[in-house]
Amino acid sequence: MKYLPIIIITTFISGTLFAQTDNSTFVSNTQTTFGIKTGYNAIQFKIENENTESVQKEAGIYFGAFINIPTSDIFSIQSEILYSSSRYTFKDNINLIHVPISIQFKLANNFTGFFGPEIQFLLDIGNLDLNNFNNLMLGFNFGASYKISSNFSIEAKPYFSFSKLLDNGPGISRKLNILQIGLAYQF
Repeated sequence: MKYLPIIIITTFISGTLFAQTDNSTFVSNTQTTFGIKTGYNAIQFKIENENTESVQKEAGIYFGAFINIPTSDIFSIQSEILYSSSRYTFKDNINLIHVPISIQFKLANNFTGFFGPEIQFLLDIGNLDLNNFNNLMLGFNFGASYKISSNFSIEAKPYFSFSKLLDNGPGISRKLNILQIGLAYQF
């Protein structure tokens, strides 16, 4: 059950990439595009201690670049590399590199939906020792975007982590989930 989303995504990607058509004169008018994006990064830490559980919410920013590779007139694969920074403690920020790979599908009226796996790399947490934290986290993201003009779009996507950021044995752990809302410019 834990790997069900990954199996579904792999099956969907394989079916999309290797789909064939009987019409040999079919020519798609889609092309690979590049772009940049930036926005608001809301991060939520779920903190579990031996007898208590709490949630810490912090805000930050993200920015980065993406490439969108169409596989048909409706579907495409978008790979991104994003840098994000949010507060972790009163004096320390958490800095991450996000690498999501999403399957996008066009919806009606300039809306696009997407979903896919995401890998996050922990760069640093202020002056805290990185050896206490997981430097690689796996998760899943999904969301929607709305095309404002031919080059600009706004998007919102939550990220749910499968991995724990901090795991210090039984009863002490931290897990993070993220909501990103931003603006994208496509070249």
